[in-house]
Amino acid sequence: MGLLITLFSLSAAVWTIPLLRGGRVISLAMLVLLVSTLFGPLFYSIDGPVQMSLDRIAMVALFGLIAIRWRMGRLNISPQARTDWLVAGIAIWFLIRVLGDDGSGISLWLTFVSMPVGMYAVTRLEKVRDQDIGWFISGLIALGCYLAITAVFEITGFHGLVFPRYIANPELQEFLGRGRGPLLNPVGNGILITMAFVASLIKLIHADRLGKLTFSATTLILVAGIYATLTRSVWVGALLATALIGLVYLPRWVRIIGLAMAVLCAAGFAMGFSDNLLKIKRDKHVTASDAEKSVQLRPLLVVIAYEMFKDRPVAGHGYRRYLKTSIPYHAVRNYDLPLEEVRGYVQHNVLLAILVDTGLIGLSIIVLWLVIVSAIGWQLARGREYELESRMLGLILIGLLATYCCNGMFHDVSIIPMVHMVLFFTGGLAVTRFMAARQTVVR
Repeated sequence: MGLLITLFSLSAAVWTIPLLRGGRVISLAMLVLLVSTLFGPLFYSIDGPVQMSLDRIAMVALFGLIAIRWRMGRLNISPQARTDWLVAGIAIWFLIRVLGDDGSGISLWLTFVSMPVGMYAVTRLEKVRDQDIGWFISGLIALGCYLAITAVFEITGFHGLVFPRYIANPELQEFLGRGRGPLLNPVGNGILITMAFVASLIKLIHADRLGKLTFSATTLILVAGIYATLTRSVWVGALLATALIGLVYLPRWVRIIGLAMAVLCAAGFAMGFSDNLLKIKRDKHVTASDAEKSVQLRPLLVVIAYEMFKDRPVAGHGYRRYLKTSIPYHAVRNYDLPLEEVRGYVQHNVLLAILVDTGLIGLSIIVLWLVIVSAIGWQLARGREYELESRMLGLILIGLLATYCCNGMFHDVSIIPMVHMVLFFTGGLAVTRFMAARQTVVR
């Protein structure tokens, strides 16, 4: 093992030289996102006081290179923005709400808070070029197609074609039978595929004749992947993201007719197929009745969250201590509801989860950051004075936020690996690009 580590270190040192000379920090960060998605802890990890996996090693290496390049004077840090202070507030406040736990919370903070915050910080260290956005979109579509094809293989039973192998491991029963991908979660997988779908759809709109043929094919592959997640919130998120793209590109009269048709279709579908939609069988080891029951338990989780919020509204009960601190609240008798049935379940709403854990302070910081970043994305998408790359980046961010919010209503997406890393990275790209573009327009 020592010899292997030595050889790996020597190889890494050889590749470090060109990276220090000409490598872009943002490009390296994209590589970290790719490694984190495909080769997470289940692919390879070393257990210890803090679990070390390939994604964390890649993150440490990235910031090591950043420190060296800063020492060499080769970083061009962007002017501070309001979102920077909010992201710093998220990192600090969530860390405060972790302290005092048995130590496991620190590991969770490192994974679900520090790494997304780090990805945001990376985007603020360099100017975002057109080429960076182009690589980001191309990489996103390629990753999305891989995830979509893998998801189709999962639900059709072609497990021999699934890579990495642990995705189809029958011993990991949760969500088995759905397109859960390398994240082992169909919601996180669906968010990434939907984001790639938005990027592919935008490229399709702006492509030439040959490009339209290519991106039509990738769009169809991504639609198949979205379906293969067999997750209702993912489907709704993809539809909402598509509708937002329509708001930007379609004429006003088409948007009005489309909205009316969507409302009528949704109403008719809900009346005719609501029961079948709730009872849809998805996981291999979960029956249709169990799937329907999981929907019925969500109101009980809301009641638990409300009772917990009343006791500690400002600071919350502590980051990621929900399963421990919620135990007494299942015995509350103020409601004629079987609250005991949700014992052992985590919160199924991202905002309620953050509210219970970190209180109004934590929730306010997160929501304010999301609102500001949404406004920036919308301004980039709608601003005809900005370059095409800026508008495309803004639309991708809006599509990501749409599917994030749709899925966040029914799942705590903040604890799904990669979701917040991609969200904060994309948001940081948009903030950096928007500030530079606004300065150019003013001049």
